[in-house]
Amino acid sequence: MANTTAGLKDNGDSGISDALSYTGTFSLDWTPLSEPLDSAILDRYNEDNLRVLAAVALLDEQRTANNSNDDVGALDGEIARLHQKMNLLVDLLAFLVSQQVAAAPIRVARLSWRGVAWRDDAAITGDGLISLRLHRSVPQPFTWPAHVVPANGGQHCACFAPLSEACQAALERHIFLHHRRAIAGQRKPAHN
Repeated sequence: MANTTAGLKDNGDSGISDALSYTGTFSLDWTPLSEPLDSAILDRYNEDNLRVLAAVALLDEQRTANNSNDDVGALDGEIARLHQKMNLLVDLLAFLVSQQVAAAPIRVARLSWRGVAWRDDAAITGDGLISLRLHRSVPQPFTWPAHVVPANGGQHCACFAPLSEACQAALERHIFLHHRRAIAGQRKPAHN
């Protein structure tokens, strides 16, 4: 998902303003909840989210390694080609799966381990499930219960319910890496 900051500002009152975050384009869906989820469902979401974050980390790691290996030996080159072929298969599979599933709207959002902030004209309040597709090649979204807190100017902030320790650590790693990439991208000199 491409990093961008168009149209999304940190109001300071979003509930996630003091946490490390990154801004990107996500397939984002909000589903209101009428009652809290029981612990068995939360455990399942934690397990699913760990798998999603592990898949995203693996794909990001492979693509970064493929882009940074300019001086590779024959065996390393063959492994890199196999990675590229696997990435192509994963991308094609994700495309086929996404054709079968109704897509959530694409939105610019800011993600932190505490929650997610995005702009929307709809009035959203209370408790619900936030679903974010973190990588175009991983069709399963990161889904977790959250509570929308008031923010200014059509911006919504969904603060996550407490995550499991393992899931929070994986989400923090994901956010740190994307935040670091965004900063590195801003520091790169423009090519003429």
